[in-house]
Amino acid sequence: MAILSSQGGVIKEWTMTSFLDGKPIDPPKGVNLLSSQLSESIGGALRFHIPSDPVLEKQLNQAVYEVGNIPDQDLYLQKAETKEVSFTYSGSGIEAVKTLIFTGAGVAKSTGFDFDIRATVKRNGAPVDAYLVIGPNFGDQAAKEVSAYKHAPQLTYAIGTSVSREAASKLNGAAATPTSGPVDWAAVDDNYFAIALVPPRPAPAAQLLNDNYVSIAVQLAQGEINHVYAGPKDLNLLTQASQYFSISRNSSQLEDIVSYGWLNFLRVVIKPIAQFMLWGLREINKITHNFGWSIVLLTVFLNLFFFPLRWKSSVSMKRAAAMQPKMKDIQERMKKIDKNDPRMMDLQKEQIALMKEGNPLMGCLPLLLQMPFFMAVFAILTVSIEVRHAPFFGWLQDLSSPDPFWILPIIMCLTMVLQQALTPTTADPVQKKMGYVMPIIFAWFLKAAPAGLVLYWMVSNIVGVVQQFIINRMNPTKPPGTPATEDSSKTGDKKPAKGKKTKEALAN
Repeated sequence: MAILSSQGGVIKEWTMTSFLDGKPIDPPKGVNLLSSQLSESIGGALRFHIPSDPVLEKQLNQAVYEVGNIPDQDLYLQKAETKEVSFTYSGSGIEAVKTLIFTGAGVAKSTGFDFDIRATVKRNGAPVDAYLVIGPNFGDQAAKEVSAYKHAPQLTYAIGTSVSREAASKLNGAAATPTSGPVDWAAVDDNYFAIALVPPRPAPAAQLLNDNYVSIAVQLAQGEINHVYAGPKDLNLLTQASQYFSISRNSSQLEDIVSYGWLNFLRVVIKPIAQFMLWGLREINKITHNFGWSIVLLTVFLNLFFFPLRWKSSVSMKRAAAMQPKMKDIQERMKKIDKNDPRMMDLQKEQIALMKEGNPLMGCLPLLLQMPFFMAVFAILTVSIEVRHAPFFGWLQDLSSPDPFWILPIIMCLTMVLQQALTPTTADPVQKKMGYVMPIIFAWFLKAAPAGLVLYWMVSNIVGVVQQFIINRMNPTKPPGTPATEDSSKTGDKKPAKGKKTKEALAN
């Protein structure tokens, strides 16, 4: 639901009342995404910004426009329907026209959350260099908490394949900050919602506006269609909008509004993973009808998928741990002889052979391969509109908010300690201590995390403990040089040759 104002010809208020399937969101009033109070004090969405003439800017944004194409005060848009609203101002040689084109879901590839705007500003018949502004502070107006997992409305914009994000605090109080190049699209977004403006071609310039409540101004292509998306930060909807707006494949797409944290440079890899996992979460929820249990099942499936990697990682780490005493012995012997001593080369060869058989880095590699999947899970559980305010059971009535009693972080900490106890490590006492301290640090940082994210991590740890127990039972690695049996003489087996014995032990 949108409230348009003839003063300035702007969008004064924007409220999301339901999902596309008709299911209400935050009933009975919905989610207010654009505040009428801020619009009155700062200016509504799609107001003009004219850096070269602040007087003209004020005149255009305070003027009362003539409204066309609306027979009544209310405009109702049916599915697969298109309607236009025009705002016209004329006076003192100034002419300004804005035409908003609203399309319902079902029109071509429309998402149901997008519309178009065409605007012109002329003085004495000549075009005026003007900007269109989106904002201020588009996002859930009821959300007041800001943390490492929930950010206030910020500015996000694309220059080619590069995506930049600016919080109000980063603008250092500057009223207007120019971007560093032509902008393909610009957005104001919080965790779950975004409004984005897509010009017909990369806009030559854009300005970041602060006023304590962020907005972004994009240079106007006079008389041409500019696209606007205003709705949830849903990966599928944003992808659909990018296709509908025909954004160049050589540029960042609207779905890049979603951030993947410090792995954002791998978004080309993470994005399809996140979309697939979001699809999986929704499909599972069709059966469970509870996003908490859906997260649990998705986590179990994901850990089963990675079980072969966990097995390989554990075997490599156990081999490295078993060879650690011999590796230290070689290092001590190397310290006692001169580097030019012929024996040094023999020791180095022996050291290289041991590293090939039990390289600890090989144990880390499978874990690193899982990082894009973790960041994909992090993204969908912190921006997915379905998880927002979704209940689980008992005290967990909002998976997008922290656990009020810290129960999940504590259980997660305990499962991490248990997992650490089962995982093969080196004999280094400092590393062992760190292995038990890290779970406490993680639990402390995750106490403010959304319960859905902590639930994922906790269940992943529990499944990991079970898998590690199975690995330890089925693959007990012996130190190098240990015979394959306790007492081979009793069984009548022949003792293997010394070299062969070491090879068999290493193979275990």
